[in-house]
Amino acid sequence: MGIYLIIPIAILASTFYAAYSRLYLSPLSHIPGPKLAALTRLYEAYYDLWLGGQYTFKIIALHKQYGPIIRISPWEIHVSDPDFYEVVYASSASGNRRDKYGWFTKSFGLDSSVFGTPGHDIHRVRRAALAPYFSMASVRRLQPLIQDRVNKLVERLEGFKDNGEVLMASWAYAAFTNDVVMTYCFGKCDSRLEAIDFDPSYRDASFFGSTAGNYLKHAPWVNNFMQAMPNSIAELLHPAMATFVAQKRTVLSYVQNIKAMHAASPKNNNDDGDYPTIFHSILDSKLPDYEKRDIRLCDDAHVLTMAGTLTTAWVLEVATYHLLSSPSILTKLKAELTAAIPSPKDIGSVPLPKLESLPYLNAVIKEGLRLSYGVSCRLARSDPDNAIPFTSKENGKVYIIPAGTPVGMTSVQIHHDEALFPDSWAFDPERWLDGKNRAIDKYMVSFTAGSRQCMGINLAHVELYLCLSAVWRVWGSREVRGFDDVAWFELFETGKRDVEIESDAFLPIVQKGSQGIRLKAYS
Repeated sequence: MGIYLIIPIAILASTFYAAYSRLYLSPLSHIPGPKLAALTRLYEAYYDLWLGGQYTFKIIALHKQYGPIIRISPWEIHVSDPDFYEVVYASSASGNRRDKYGWFTKSFGLDSSVFGTPGHDIHRVRRAALAPYFSMASVRRLQPLIQDRVNKLVERLEGFKDNGEVLMASWAYAAFTNDVVMTYCFGKCDSRLEAIDFDPSYRDASFFGSTAGNYLKHAPWVNNFMQAMPNSIAELLHPAMATFVAQKRTVLSYVQNIKAMHAASPKNNNDDGDYPTIFHSILDSKLPDYEKRDIRLCDDAHVLTMAGTLTTAWVLEVATYHLLSSPSILTKLKAELTAAIPSPKDIGSVPLPKLESLPYLNAVIKEGLRLSYGVSCRLARSDPDNAIPFTSKENGKVYIIPAGTPVGMTSVQIHHDEALFPDSWAFDPERWLDGKNRAIDKYMVSFTAGSRQCMGINLAHVELYLCLSAVWRVWGSREVRGFDDVAWFELFETGKRDVEIESDAFLPIVQKGSQGIRLKAYS
């Protein structure tokens, strides 16, 4: 009988020792926080899965209880002090290396992408090949491409005047951003702006793939399993996941076609236009051949096209809702745009630097970015070489964060810090005017910061300048109309909960059942 007791006793003893070790022997045991979170990742899974993307908000609540630094899992720390952001997300100039948290990056099944690369050194090599295409100089060369798509968007919007149809603005904006990023990546797009319904298929698949992380980080094997399945079987198991996997296979085919053309004619790289396309040009880069593998480039392409489709479109959605909901804000924006663009015929010919110099347009863009967050989850970084000291402003206590420890901070928490952004849930462009932005600019973290800052920051800004100026120069609302407007919009069955975050799934999730920003257009 004794031998049958040895195994369960040994398992029980091992479990107790593991629990004791995590709670009292761990190098993180001096960091405050709930004991259950320090004991098991099931604590996070409860808020992620059972409560549906609520861990970000629980973390914010835990900071109020435990202070500015807390332990949120057996291995991870979270900090709320916004002045610590530049330490966690250190720049290359600081000389400090920053790794990503592999447990988090694996949840997207895009391990070979720049975004999904945990290690600092290999990330630096991969990023260096892409970064030149997202410099401000390179993006400025894209103005004709972006303006062409803006013109098509404006043309499509005019087609909804007085026809009684509901304009799915969320789909229209995603069609615009997808057309731009696909063309820049591959030299072609699916012309979603020309589609009758703006073809939201890529948007929907990208959205599912991005927001599935809450589930897949707790079970990353599901992603690998679904990608190994034939699409017909995957569709039976999980249609939405199958659509995301099929999307990745389509992107892979684009990359493979570009590589085949390049191999057949290395000098014909689609570089005879006004701008180079990323995946034609990258084959001529100094990136090692091993880094030019199909799957490697496919992972990067998939991340770029998903991020380039969803995030900027979401800023446009947030801005559209608030402009139509706030006549005083729309009045000031239209007055500035009318002064800068005297005639609607001048739209598209205004130099980008002139648009960039418009104070109120900039303020509207910043508020749109602030309330769209970039991504809504924490993005943990670790220093693989050095321990990081953190000093609490509340009591002066110094906490030593061991080398290699993932430390996260969250844009949602920082952007709703009432000390920085009073009445933080309000869309208030005035907070960025009259020099106020000098004090709060560094706390705008929609694109994160440091050596792993989102590469799309310049592309997003140019799309926002061109799109917002073109649309709102000639469109108004029921209350606000310019003398030469082509028409005006009215929100249709759309409320504030359609643009306010209610759960976190990597991207901000609004109320259940939301159909996005819907409008009707009148002349």
